[in-house]
Amino acid sequence: MKFPRFNIKKKPPVGAQASSPATADTAAAPADGVASAAASQQPPADEAASQQPPAPAEAPLPVLSEKISINAIFGCIWRNKWKYILPLLLTGALVAWLALCIPRYYKVTVMLAPEYNLPTSGLSGSLGSLASSIGLDFGSMTSTDAIVPLFYPDLIGSTDFLVPLFNVKVTTKDGKFKGRYADYLMKQTKRPWWETEMAALMAKIAPPPQSSVGGEQDTINPFALTYAEDQLMRGIKGSINCTVDKKTDVITLTTQAQDPLVAALLADTVRVRLQNFIIQYRTVKARRDLDLVEKQCEDAHNDYLKKQAAYATFVDANQDLVLETFKAKEKDLEDEMQLAFNAYSTLLTRVQLAKAKVQERTPAFTTLQNSSVPVKHAGPPRVMMVLGALVAAFIITTVVLISRDKRLKW
Repeated sequence: MKFPRFNIKKKPPVGAQASSPATADTAAAPADGVASAAASQQPPADEAASQQPPAPAEAPLPVLSEKISINAIFGCIWRNKWKYILPLLLTGALVAWLALCIPRYYKVTVMLAPEYNLPTSGLSGSLGSLASSIGLDFGSMTSTDAIVPLFYPDLIGSTDFLVPLFNVKVTTKDGKFKGRYADYLMKQTKRPWWETEMAALMAKIAPPPQSSVGGEQDTINPFALTYAEDQLMRGIKGSINCTVDKKTDVITLTTQAQDPLVAALLADTVRVRLQNFIIQYRTVKARRDLDLVEKQCEDAHNDYLKKQAAYATFVDANQDLVLETFKAKEKDLEDEMQLAFNAYSTLLTRVQLAKAKVQERTPAFTTLQNSSVPVKHAGPPRVMMVLGALVAAFIITTVVLISRDKRLKW
């Protein structure tokens, strides 16, 4: 079998070409005639330059290949730096004007720590410590109360709790208004112009039912609120916030108002009403027992007085009689009077025990932070609003410029 032959031309080494100049001259000598003939046929240099293909245009820089090209983005930003002035100025001016339309408000925070009757056994104590370490409320699980601190936010947001706040007496810091909290919300609070215009537009589209807030608390029916009362209750609900720490059971009440003194008065009122509600709830059974025992004690006392009067009347009317029949009757009346006295004495003791039970069931609250008139307003954060709008405008402008830049490709 024969394999085909391949002719491979080997280039001479560089040293060999440099070491034999005579050979190069002899090889170039017969080519002079051919070179002169080729030179006579070549076009001039200008025509050659004009016939050369145009140089390729500069390729656009990729912005997104495998990684984001930060250099390309910053280059686009630097080339179009003057185009950022108008969007940023317009955005800053517009947001600053809208932020100035939002009225300032003040916040007051009150912190309470309620008392609980937790089990004192060693097992319960260890379980309570373990539950607190993992965020569980062991006190709520072992308590017999239906309303535990975790339900206090729902309690404060209920209609029965908010409606009595309509008639809370408040005073503004400048002293220009003194009256009910409901009147303060309707007459003294300010709203942004767009909320006012939106409310007027909605009133034209769907007119609300004609109603007004009652002048006294007994004229307001929490079961059937009017439209105005419902809107007012929603406004009060939005200005009160209650949070409970699951580990420590600390109750934090936060109130908000456009006047600092009104915010402080509202916070103190909510704290007192919450304490009264909890005391009322936790002592309701003990107080019912106390009322029942007091009524029984009063009835027993009246019965004893009647028996005593009957015995005294019989004895006075039959002092000189020595018949056994009258002596037996006197003995029966005396025994009935003694039994009535014993019942009255027993119920009187139970009354004292019931009063002690009410006192035992009454919870105690430790106020960790009282309400105080704030010095500095809590909002709105106008500077942060303007800065956030400027950052958003800068990002949007950058995206638009990069998408329109022909030097960049995605």
